[in-house]
Amino acid sequence: MIRAIPAPSTARAARPRLAGPLLWISSLLVFGGAALAIPAGQFPVGAPALVSLYIFFAFSVLLVNKVGDNAFGEVGFLYLALGLAYTVLPALFFMALGLETSEGTAWERLALLLPESSELGRHLWRHVLFLFGVAVGYLLVRRSMTAAEASIPPPHPAHPLVISFVIALIVVSIGITTLLSAPTESYIDHYTRYDHLSAGPKMVVHLFVLLKTSAYYILIALLFRDYRRYRWTIVFSVLAICGYETVYSFGSRILTLTIILAAICMYHYKVRKVTLRQGAVGFLSIAALFSAIELFRSLEFDLSAAREAVASEGAGPAAEFGAVFFTGFHLYSEREQGSLPPRELPMFFNDALSLIPFVDHVDWHPQYWYARYYFPDAAVPPETMGPIADSALWGGEIDLLFRSLLSGALYGWLMNWYLRRQSRWWASVIYAYCFATCVMTLKYSILYPLGLLKILLPGFVVLWAFNRLFVRSRL
Repeated sequence: MIRAIPAPSTARAARPRLAGPLLWISSLLVFGGAALAIPAGQFPVGAPALVSLYIFFAFSVLLVNKVGDNAFGEVGFLYLALGLAYTVLPALFFMALGLETSEGTAWERLALLLPESSELGRHLWRHVLFLFGVAVGYLLVRRSMTAAEASIPPPHPAHPLVISFVIALIVVSIGITTLLSAPTESYIDHYTRYDHLSAGPKMVVHLFVLLKTSAYYILIALLFRDYRRYRWTIVFSVLAICGYETVYSFGSRILTLTIILAAICMYHYKVRKVTLRQGAVGFLSIAALFSAIELFRSLEFDLSAAREAVASEGAGPAAEFGAVFFTGFHLYSEREQGSLPPRELPMFFNDALSLIPFVDHVDWHPQYWYARYYFPDAAVPPETMGPIADSALWGGEIDLLFRSLLSGALYGWLMNWYLRRQSRWWASVIYAYCFATCVMTLKYSILYPLGLLKILLPGFVVLWAFNRLFVRSRL
């Protein structure tokens, strides 16, 4: 009997072998030549930025060898790309523009510390250490894709009544949270709009904020299960959600960013693979858009003032990209001088404590701790923290290396977990949420994704109950 030779795995057939010796030698020569071209006075800042670019290049090559054309849909790829942006953009800013910037930004607060170029460079090496640990942790845990995982599974469309219910849930949640809000006139007011409420109404607001947020991700995941039918509904829904959240928050961009990333993620896994080139163009476009929104917000959305600011000062990266750098640099400087304020041990376990619902997690939150000691007059914490800043509070660079390895490994495990369950709607919601919010891991802590238990669970429970009582369809 002659046995037929099985066709090669589509995942392996589509996976180019990029990691040949010639590629590594030529890339080292290119990056080495670029290092020699850095002016001597800017070398302390330029060198770590260049090394971080090489780490990302090497990670991308090794990842493509593992997963082929799925690289852009990998949460580890996006996470490292965002980490690279929070490293390279500050370095380019220091090299090109210096620290003379507009009042009230992270760049200005950094300038007040009067840092030397060598000090800025030393902290950039901590960013490099973090990127290295994330890349190693992710590649060690992330296994190669199988043919079934590489293919786009045929979707099972959600019942129209289920989709209508999710939209209604969003509308009702928006209505209730708006009715209970105090009048707001500025970006800062947005963060204190519910402070006037007593405990009971605050719990109601908290619940409907969670329902609204989870419903956003559920709606996107369900619509993409029948892309041909709902493609224009998807476009309208994403634009409507982003427009509402940007206006409602007076220019806050983070939720808008996560909604856009969730939609891109679902398009990649349910419709067509997004190439690395397409992803790079999209990433740069989003960065430019969000920088423009920040400029408009700082000038109270005055278009003529924005034009004058760009004409006189030029266009620079958003101060957002300096936020992570500033707090890490400041706290490591305090650590080196032995002047860090007292830290309570429960702060170390803040991620686990924050999972408790309907509790105001302020006392042990690192950002509130930072604001209490360094910005006591601020209405809300004016700065973010993140794993680099957190490591300064506890174990220093060794702590940072462990945090980065763990962060990469957790996202590698998440990727493996999702690919085995990508045909299930709830798994798609969870992965889209984690993919979209991985930037928050850079701004808050490596265990930030644990918050999905609190954020997504209310929406899951309400949708399950509605479907079981009224529709009884397979989701």
